[in-house]
Amino acid sequence: MEREDARSTEGLLPNHDGAELMDELIQQVDAVGGFQKLFNGLFNFCAVAVGVTSVYTLVLAMEVPDHWCYVPGRASTNFNPSEWKNLTLPRGRGSEENNAYSKCEMYNLTGPMIWARNTSGVNVTSCQYGWEYDRRWFSRTVPSQENWVCDKSLYVTNTFVATQIGEAVGTISFGHMSDTIGRRPVFLLALTLLIVGRGLSVVAAPHYYLYLVTVFIGHSSLSSLCFAATTTGIELSSAESRARVVMLQSLGWTGGMCLVPLVAWLTGDWVSFVLLPLFPAVAILICAQSLFPESPRWLASGGKILRCMRSLRYIARINKQLLPASAEDTLRNFAEQSKGVVYGPASFMSSVRLATNTVLLVICWMLNAASYIILLLNVNNMSGNPYYNFFWQSAVEFPAGFAAKWLSDRLGRRSTHTVTFLVVGVSCFGVTRIVNKPSLHDLSTAVVIFIKFCITITNFVCYLQAMEIFPTCLRQTGMSFANLAGNVASVLAPYVVYLVRKSF
Repeated sequence: MEREDARSTEGLLPNHDGAELMDELIQQVDAVGGFQKLFNGLFNFCAVAVGVTSVYTLVLAMEVPDHWCYVPGRASTNFNPSEWKNLTLPRGRGSEENNAYSKCEMYNLTGPMIWARNTSGVNVTSCQYGWEYDRRWFSRTVPSQENWVCDKSLYVTNTFVATQIGEAVGTISFGHMSDTIGRRPVFLLALTLLIVGRGLSVVAAPHYYLYLVTVFIGHSSLSSLCFAATTTGIELSSAESRARVVMLQSLGWTGGMCLVPLVAWLTGDWVSFVLLPLFPAVAILICAQSLFPESPRWLASGGKILRCMRSLRYIARINKQLLPASAEDTLRNFAEQSKGVVYGPASFMSSVRLATNTVLLVICWMLNAASYIILLLNVNNMSGNPYYNFFWQSAVEFPAGFAAKWLSDRLGRRSTHTVTFLVVGVSCFGVTRIVNKPSLHDLSTAVVIFIKFCITITNFVCYLQAMEIFPTCLRQTGMSFANLAGNVASVLAPYVVYLVRKSF
């Protein structure tokens, strides 16, 4: 396996011997003991799965069901729904298919004119009495509840844009906070904001701008929650266990994504399936008060020796190990070499190698993030069962996670990243040649799922490389900076999906 982290941080870490001393101390309290298994299982798998489910139920909550103008009067006739639509709605107007009923227009008719069944030469007008919705899959979504269709269809897209802006602001803010005030308080704050933001959104929907604020708050914390858990898990583990920690969080993420359609299917109502995942989130927040310690490595690098000793004793007690008598001297040596300095973003330019790797990671993160969000949001543009569509696009991440770990361990991080990106590029070019050919619909769908498979691999490797390349004093800030760039690139993704929807 390639060890890119040591080379890439050369010139920034104070002394490699100090880092090795800290690794040895972590090993002495057991780097793969019961505490690490409990911590990673609870916070890098369960917390991530619950957080992802809580956040991404928004995708299905913002589903726009098939809809058409509501025209009153059918109750006083013997027309069935199909006949009434045929009498009151024009076909093949605007971007609708040639034989489809208009979603946003109706014939400007009075009762007697309808009963005459004569619509020739009749003017059309926008929906005057609201809309009716196909409730086959969802009893209620936000757009169907608030009528965010037709002239207000951009409300849905703007909501997704608010999520990306919130994530961008949250990751850079919480990322720097994590390197200055610690991993633990950032995890607790991020999870609290997620619960509050998603909870308030169910009562804020009638007030559009207030709803955007709640969506912004709820989505500002997911990445920071994941980063804080993974960073702490890696800093408590041996170098050989890092890929396992990242893979566990990747599986938690994928598990959470697969739970989204299941929770939505069980309830069918957006209020219920948004609130349901918040109950386990509250339980995890309560558990974190006692089971989420501050990272000893972060405490030692900041010169907080006494707190670091308490954290190490806590871990050693759970692992049934004894803290060596020389532990405090080791920590003081490590702190002296680390100089207790909190580095700022300018430190990424402190060496040519670190600056180069930072730029490359940022570019890769931007490509990954934009591609992932476009594929995710495009689920609502797909025909058929929305639960199945969401599930299969999510489930493909499971084998991709295992493949990513195997490839990154066997071929190395750099080779896996490069080859997979090339495959994605070729596949994207290929799918553009067949996507508009109805006879090749199944093939184009398979290629899209394959692209999602490859994007998941590049996401995994990019995440792992960032964990290894950035030094302890800049790890969370560096990952947050890269994620910020990805969020900036993703801000335009909802508009790409919106244009695709309007073009069909």
